[in-house]
Amino acid sequence: MPQPHKQELIVVSGAATGIGAATALELASMGYHVLAGVRTDREAEAIRAAGVEPVTLDITVPDHIDALAERIAHDPERRALRALINNAGIEINAPVEVLPLELWREQFEVNLFGHIAVIQQLLPFLRQSRGRIVNISSVGGVAALPIFGAYAGTKFALEAASDSLRREVTAQGVQVVVVQPGGVKTEMAARSGDISLELAGKMSTEHQRLYGDLVASTVASNTAFLKRALPAAKAGAKIAHVATTARPRTRYTLGMDAAFTIPLARFLPGRLMDRVLAMSHRSQRNRSAH
Repeated sequence: MPQPHKQELIVVSGAATGIGAATALELASMGYHVLAGVRTDREAEAIRAAGVEPVTLDITVPDHIDALAERIAHDPERRALRALINNAGIEINAPVEVLPLELWREQFEVNLFGHIAVIQQLLPFLRQSRGRIVNISSVGGVAALPIFGAYAGTKFALEAASDSLRREVTAQGVQVVVVQPGGVKTEMAARSGDISLELAGKMSTEHQRLYGDLVASTVASNTAFLKRALPAAKAGAKIAHVATTARPRTRYTLGMDAAFTIPLARFLPGRLMDRVLAMSHRSQRNRSAH
């Protein structure tokens, strides 16, 4: 049952499905009032529940962020903003040479600049409440797989921005935490392979020769892994804990693949890490073939 004494506000962006939806529902079950960022009326009705209030929030639209800030400032129950969970994201994967620049820019607008815009608007509320920012990064923010260059680039940048922000606002009483998921069963993850194959189908003959097999094998490997990946509900429960625990660490991993890959990426020489990732992908692909 919800605990009324915990009735504080928590914002979760990208809350329509997957990790964001699971996190919002978990936080509501803990007694928090969640402002759940969605983009459409259909998404709003799907996520609406006791303790979960859908708000229109495309984080690349300044008016949406302004409206969110107004909603918090004029909360009818004068509840404090306890946490901001920056979860919204998109994933469009293709080789660096092939991915159109507009799709590079789109991913940075959503996965980085949108989050910064929300942080800039909501930080005064978090300073007042001595609250917390939770940035959802990725294992790709530490180890970049082939064809994941743009997506990983956004997450590497979010990792760096999070470190700077943490060092800037700790003295103000605001905590900044990074969560690094590996593979999680979500709609975005399931769609990303199809998008990659669609983009690959539009490549020139020369690019097909250079990258066709690489795209196909990477998609096959990731698809095989997702069959055994962490369920979104478990990821959401962990993020809800990270957002509310008394003394959080600066970083958390989600899933065995992240717990294994991230330490390796930090300590292994680059070329050795290349071989480890290649071997891992071959193993996943071979499993899928059987």
